[in-house]
Amino acid sequence: MSEHNIRVEESDGRATVTIDRPEKANSLTGAMFVEIGDAVAELADAGVDVVTIRGADGTFSAGVDMSDVPEWGSENPLAVRDQLESVHDALRTIEELDAPVVAALEGHVLGGGLELALACDIRIADDSARFGLPESEMGLAMDLGGAQKLPGFVGEGLTKYLVMTGRSIDAERAYDAGLIEELHDASSFDAELRALEDDLAGKPTYVHGLAKRQVHSARPPNIEESMQQAIHHAIAAYQEEETQRRVTDFLED
Repeated sequence: MSEHNIRVEESDGRATVTIDRPEKANSLTGAMFVEIGDAVAELADAGVDVVTIRGADGTFSAGVDMSDVPEWGSENPLAVRDQLESVHDALRTIEELDAPVVAALEGHVLGGGLELALACDIRIADDSARFGLPESEMGLAMDLGGAQKLPGFVGEGLTKYLVMTGRSIDAERAYDAGLIEELHDASSFDAELRALEDDLAGKPTYVHGLAKRQVHSARPPNIEESMQQAIHHAIAAYQEEETQRRVTDFLED
C-alpha cells in the first residue's frame, strides 16, 4: 500500500515528502511512517538543504489508519511493540536529520498526523488547519510521542485538554499557544512556505544540525524511556473491552 501513498520530490537541494492518500484524508499506516523515515534517511545521504513534509489535496493527515488496530487483539504483544517501535524509529530519523524539516500543515492535523508534525523542526500552517488528539474517543492511549513532546510546546494544561477531551483547536489558537511557528492565509501559504524553505536552505546544514542537538539536549532526560512506556500503555489500553468496542464502532460508522 504505502509505496503509492508517499511521494518524494527533490530539486535544487529542496525536497518535499508528500502524504498522498487523499481518499483516506491522508491517514497513516505503520508502513507509511516507516517509508517517510526511509525517505528522510535517503535525503540525508543526498545532502539536501531542507525537507518539507506535507499532505496532498489541502490536508496534512487525519491521523493513524485505524483499520490495522483491531489486529492488536490477536497479535503477540511483542509483535505490536515491534510495529510501534518501527514508527518511533521513523520519527527519530526525522528529528536527527541535520537539514531542517518543515511540516506544512493544512486541514486535518490529527492524532498521529499531529505527532508526525511534532517530530519536525518547524511547523507552518494555513488558516484551514485544525489540530487535535482524538484517541481518547476510542479509548486509546497516546503512543507516538504526543503526550511526551507536546508539553514542551504548549504546556501541561493544553496537552491534557487535547488528550483528555479529544477536541480540536483551530490554527489561530495553535499559533497563540506555540504549537506552530508561522500562520498564513491559504492564499499566501505556498509562497510563504517557499520563502521559509529559501531562508533555511541559505544557511549551512551543519549549523542547523548543531542547533538541533543543542535544543534537543534540553529536553527532559527521561523522554526516551517515556516513549517506550507509551508503547506498553497503548498495548494495555487496547486490551480493554471498552476500547475494542469503541474502535469497532468507529470502523463500522
